[in-house]
Amino acid sequence: MTDRPDAGELIEAVRCFLESEVLPALTEGRLRYQLLVAVHVLGIVGREQAVGEDFLHQEWELLGEILGSQGSEPATLGGLRQAVRAGLERLCERIRAGEFDEPGKFRELADRLRHSVERKLAVANPRYLKAVRP
Repeated sequence: MTDRPDAGELIEAVRCFLESEVLPALTEGRLRYQLLVAVHVLGIVGREQAVGEDFLHQEWELLGEILGSQGSEPATLGGLRQAVRAGLERLCERIRAGEFDEPGKFRELADRLRHSVERKLAVANPRYLKAVRP
């Protein structure tokens, strides 16, 4: 949709409401914990929704560079998401098989994946990323 509020704004509004209005009113530990989890999940969904498509295109390109040619990029967002997951699985298989065990290859792979991991942390838990950045 092109109307406002968009999906990201709606997610953020619900997250803020739960965090600022509902959470302070809860005293029961189990419900408070579950609400904190829900607030955290809404934050992840909102951040992922904001960067999702661009991130998938960047992941596709990075995996192509690391794994070699993967063919042409899928035309749909769902197809791209599936292809990136499959590429990540192939990369994991190659890592488990020892293809990157040699120190030089390991450092090169780690350097190439660092930005991708930081982008994922920025979505999943930006506070953690700020805490571990030098």
